[in-house]
Amino acid sequence: MADFVRRLVSGRKARFKDGELDVELDLAYITDRVIVMGYPAIGFEGMYRNRREDAKKFLQHHHGNNYWVFNFCPTKENSYPANVFDGRVSRYPFPDHHAPPLAILPLIAREMRVWLDASPENVAVLHCKAGKGRSGTMACSYLLSLEDAPSPPTLIRSKTKKEQATARAEELMNTMPSDNNIEDGLRAERIDETAADPIKEELKALPNDSTSPPSDSSEKGVNIPADGNSTKNSLAHVLDLHTQGRMRRPSSPGKKVKQGVSIPSQRRWLYYWSLLLAHQGPPGFWSLNPENRQKPSPKVRLTSIAVRMQELSNVKTGIVRVANAVIDRTSFAKATHLRAATTKNTESHLWVSLARYDDDLVEELEKWEKQTRSEDGDLGRRKFESEHMDGNALSDLFADDKWDRGKMVRSFARLGTHGEGSVTQQTTNDEKAVTHMLRQLTGDNWELLRNDIETNTGKTPVKDGLASEEASLYDATTKLQGDSGVVLDAHRELRAKLYMGQVFMGWFWLIPTFHMPHPRQEGPQTATIKLTRRELDFALGVGSHIVDVEVNLEWCSETADVISPPERQTSVDSREGKGEPAGIAATIEAVAGGKVSEIVEAKQAAED
Repeated sequence: MADFVRRLVSGRKARFKDGELDVELDLAYITDRVIVMGYPAIGFEGMYRNRREDAKKFLQHHHGNNYWVFNFCPTKENSYPANVFDGRVSRYPFPDHHAPPLAILPLIAREMRVWLDASPENVAVLHCKAGKGRSGTMACSYLLSLEDAPSPPTLIRSKTKKEQATARAEELMNTMPSDNNIEDGLRAERIDETAADPIKEELKALPNDSTSPPSDSSEKGVNIPADGNSTKNSLAHVLDLHTQGRMRRPSSPGKKVKQGVSIPSQRRWLYYWSLLLAHQGPPGFWSLNPENRQKPSPKVRLTSIAVRMQELSNVKTGIVRVANAVIDRTSFAKATHLRAATTKNTESHLWVSLARYDDDLVEELEKWEKQTRSEDGDLGRRKFESEHMDGNALSDLFADDKWDRGKMVRSFARLGTHGEGSVTQQTTNDEKAVTHMLRQLTGDNWELLRNDIETNTGKTPVKDGLASEEASLYDATTKLQGDSGVVLDAHRELRAKLYMGQVFMGWFWLIPTFHMPHPRQEGPQTATIKLTRRELDFALGVGSHIVDVEVNLEWCSETADVISPPERQTSVDSREGKGEPAGIAATIEAVAGGKVSEIVEAKQAAED
């Protein structure tokens, strides 16, 4: 019964059944030396995830002391002491469903390489909670840093009995005459190469011999290599390799394999990383040049975000009102006396919360990235004896929960609809669409929008008693003046989280400089980043009605002041990163839409 529940929780992920040990684990070999698995749990959680004792027994039996565990779960999500795996554990935590701070990618890739290069018997074991998105992103980060394209697992220990039988069958089939149609069908069954892959549409292929940084017009697809040197590594190859290893092959021929790293923002981060590895990143990004490091970071101004949506039906609009009301009138409310919109103009209550990782955390990570970078400039290799700096050890960076016991991602500004013409309607081929032009919300404009979202109960929200800042109408952000736009550090990550009233619609992460025109020139220089719904993270429920989102940016003076998150948190719970769930509205919508598989994802993503 327990194995049945675990298979249900694993979903489409591959599982490893070891007949010799009589254990079945949510675990897969991506290569012979890179393993990803679900969280090693105890107690009740062990009933539906990997039992910790089974995971350790498996690793000890097959690899002795030649395994090292990489854990990506923040302590507030889940934790265990390093001695569970005899001290062979490194932590690099970041929140579930999110793109990480970019500097974590080289730190993990370098540590994995040091461990794996130390002995041909060593293996790296990566896990987060489900062993898919975060673990897959980090596994791909390491595999991308290799000079030659990594190969699927070949050793018997790396395969289940079913995979061994399949391999023998394929060897037999290889002795028979080839049939192009059959081969094409088998390839389509293994991996979905259709337009369902958002990052391949978003980012355009770069020429293999290019040494120039990407321009604004060159970011529409992924670096898919042409026929030629089959040993050359590429992002497309690594993503496909991870998918083939991590995801279970569908039982029916017509179905496609779901992507292993499926969250668009995580795939976008891997694209950025692949550019940096190829020395095709934006000029000055992570520069070691002392002159560049003394200059202020380049700045961009986010002038607006345009959200184009299919017109909501009366039924869907009603669901949004109900969802807002449920948030309001149950213990899931964000604020003690928050009253949500139930008026007819629900669709006009579109707004976005801007956030980034804690500034001190990112600064610390980037210090270690520069400290440990190989002297020859290879971003995937660690400089010899570079693990200590200013009396501190890299291994102690996440030894405690200093960085991940509270909120790792912090809100700092909002955009919303205000003023004439901020909401427009279009009709094309009998299909109606509505475009919401979201601009910087000053303190006064935000108060107007928030008051419009609230019902007229005559009650004043108790701002000091909030359960959470995450996406709350009352979260602590800097009060802005003017409406010229939000100034951002072009080299820093940005999360934009969309809402209709209090209902979560989806989010996206990006780093502006990778999308801006280079080199900078005199006069105005702008960029528009267009993301379709498939290029957004968790655009479920009402978010599924999004057609596309356009992010409008422009270079601005390097002396412009970047908006910082407020130092003061609004409550003890907020400081500790607890807060009540925000996903109830998204859950209601998923249930109403009949998409059971989306219910859990929508709720969890809204809470993050």
